[in-house]
Amino acid sequence: MIQNTFIFALSLVFLLSQPLFADEAAPSTVVDSLQPPALSLYGHLPSLDMVALSSSGRQQAMLATIQDRRLLVVGDVGKEIAIKVDMGDIKARDLYWVGERYVVVITSSTQNLGMFYGYKYELLNLVILDTKSKDLYWPMSKSTKVLNAAFGIHPPVMSDEGWLQCIDTLPLSRNAFSRESWISGFELEVSCINLDKRRLTVIAKGRKDGSGWLVGAGPTILARETQDNIRTDWELYAGNHGDRLFKSKDPFGRNGIVGQGRTEGTVLFVSHDRDGAGYLLEMPLDGSSEPVELYPEVNVDRYVFNKITGLFSGVVISGDNPRLEMIDDKLEARVRGTRKAFPGLNVNFEAASDDLSRIVVRTDGAGDTGTWWLVDIAKGSAVEIGWRYPGFKASQIGPVTSFHYAAADGLDIPAVLTLPPHREAKNLPVVILPHRGPESRDYPEFNWLAQAFASRGYAVLQPNFRGSSGYGVGFRNAGFGEWGRKMQTDLSDGVAALAKQGTIDPNRACIVGASYGGYAALAGVTVQQGVYRCAVAIAPVSDLNLFLRDKQFEKKRNSLRYWKEFMGADSTSDDRLDAISPYTLAERADAPIMLIHGDDDTIVEIVHSERMAKKLHAAKKPYEFIEISGADHFMSKEVTRQRILAESVRFVIKHNPPELEAIRDWSGEE
Repeated sequence: MIQNTFIFALSLVFLLSQPLFADEAAPSTVVDSLQPPALSLYGHLPSLDMVALSSSGRQQAMLATIQDRRLLVVGDVGKEIAIKVDMGDIKARDLYWVGERYVVVITSSTQNLGMFYGYKYELLNLVILDTKSKDLYWPMSKSTKVLNAAFGIHPPVMSDEGWLQCIDTLPLSRNAFSRESWISGFELEVSCINLDKRRLTVIAKGRKDGSGWLVGAGPTILARETQDNIRTDWELYAGNHGDRLFKSKDPFGRNGIVGQGRTEGTVLFVSHDRDGAGYLLEMPLDGSSEPVELYPEVNVDRYVFNKITGLFSGVVISGDNPRLEMIDDKLEARVRGTRKAFPGLNVNFEAASDDLSRIVVRTDGAGDTGTWWLVDIAKGSAVEIGWRYPGFKASQIGPVTSFHYAAADGLDIPAVLTLPPHREAKNLPVVILPHRGPESRDYPEFNWLAQAFASRGYAVLQPNFRGSSGYGVGFRNAGFGEWGRKMQTDLSDGVAALAKQGTIDPNRACIVGASYGGYAALAGVTVQQGVYRCAVAIAPVSDLNLFLRDKQFEKKRNSLRYWKEFMGADSTSDDRLDAISPYTLAERADAPIMLIHGDDDTIVEIVHSERMAKKLHAAKKPYEFIEISGADHFMSKEVTRQRILAESVRFVIKHNPPELEAIRDWSGEE
C-alpha cells in the first residue's frame, strides 16, 4: 500500500516541486504534454540523485538540486528537514552515514601533482557533516602529514574512541614526490580519522608494490594485498605482515579485496582466471581452508555490507534491471516484498537500514524519469520523496525498450531503443549513441541525452556492442582487438536492423558519443564511410597510440596491458593502430564533425580533440571544436551538460534535420 506519512519526505517533495528557475513552471503546470519541453530541462543535474539512511533507518540524508542550488539535506524520518547545506559546485560522487551522527560525502576534483606524477588527476576526497554541530568540514585540508586527497576509502569502523573513517593517503614527505617514487609507484598509507576528535592517525605504511588493505574494527589491518605490475602477481596476506593466503596472475590489475566475508575472520576478494573471468571468493584469514566461490564477478554490480559489523550481506545482480539479493532469508523476503509493491516498474534499491525495516528505492519505467520512494516495512507504506527529473509529464517521455539485433557475423547485440513520443515509429531519423568504457553498458531507462534527441523527433539507439560489460566474459572478450573493427560495425549493424523493420531511414543517421563513444563517433565517419550524416565526439580518443603513451600508464602497467589487449596492439607505437585511429584518417572524414572537450579532462586529455581539429582543418573538412573551460571527463557540472546538450542537438539538427513540419523548429529555446 502506497501512502504519504513522513513529514521529511513531504517537505522535500515540496522543495523539489518548486520551479527550477524563476520563469519556469513547476511539474504541475508544465507546458502542453504534446509539445517538447525546453531543451535545457534535459540538461539539468538530477533534482535528487543520492539518498542515504542511517543504520537504524531513523535519519535520512539526500543530495538534491533545488532551484539550481546543490543542497545536502538531512533530517529525522517523521520530522521536519533539520539541515540544509549549500554544496556549491562540489562534485559529489557518493553519500553515506557513519553511525547516527555523521554524513560523509565523497567528492572529486582536478588536481595537479606535478610532472613526476603525470600532472593532472581527478582525485577523490571526502567532506564530513557533523549533524550535532551542523558543521561541514574537510578532514585533511589542514594536514601537514598527508596530501589533501583520498586514494582509497574504507568502510567506517568502530574504535574505543568512537567511529573512525579510514582512507588511503599519500604522505607529504620529500621522498613521496621524488623521481624514484615516480618510477616505482605511489607509497600509500592507511590513515584513520577520528570523527569525534577530528584527528588523523596513520595505522599502516605501504610499500611500492601496489599495497591495499582491509581495515576492521579497532582499527586493525585484517588483510593486505600486493600487485606486482611487472610479474603480474597478485597476492593476498593475513593482517599487515602475516602469512600469504592466496596468489594468482593478474595482468590487468583487476583482482582485489572487496571486504569482510559473511562471518568474522573471513575475507572477501575477487580473482580472475586466465580467460579474464572474475569470481567472488571467500576464505578464512587464518588460512585453515581453501577459498569458496560465492558469485561469478560478471553477475555482480555492487556488494552490500552491514553498516555496523562490516560483514558481507548481499549483492546487486547485474541485468537490464539490476536485482538486490540478500544472504539472510528474512531480509531477502523484505526485498522481494518491496519489489512487488511496484509492479511494471524497474526497482533499484539505493539505501536501507541494517535490518531493512526502511528501504529507499528508485523506480523507473514507462513515463517515469526516476522516482525515489521511502518504504516502511512495518507500516506497509511507501512515500514518494522526490524525482530525478521533475518537470516532465509522462506523455512527454519517449518510450524505452530493449532491442536485439544480429551483427554481421551473427552475434546477438543487445541494445536500448528510445523513440520519440507522439510519433509513428516509421521512417524516423536516428541517432546512434554508443556508451563509454568501452567495457560498460546501457540500461533500458530514462537517459537524459537520449530523451533530448527523442523529444526532437529522433529514434535513439544505444547498442551494447561486443566488449560491453554485463553479458559474460566471452562477450567482453569478443571485443578484444576489435576497436574500429567489429565493435564499430556492431553499431552500423544496428542502423541496418532498424531500417530493415522500417523504424528508421538509414539515410538520416548521425552518431553521438562520449569517451569511447566519442572515439566510435569519429571512427564512424573516418574508419567507416557512408553510414552517418554527422558525428558529435565528446571527450574522444582520436589517436590510439597517443592514448597508450599517456604518462599514467608508465606507473600502471597493468592498465597499459589491458588497453593494448582491447585495442589489439603490441606496443605504444603500433602501426596497425593507425588504420583505426581517426586522427591519422582525418582526410577520409565523409561527414561534418563536432568535437567537444573539457580542459580539465584527466582521462582523455584535450590534446586529442585539439590535434584532431587541426588535422581536419588542414584537410579542409567541415568541423566545429567546442572547448569547455573547467569541464572534466564525466560531465559532472550542470553548466557542462547544458553546453554539451545545446551544441550537440544544434549540430545534429543542422546536418540531419528531423523534419517535424507539424511543430515549430525546436533547435532553439523560447
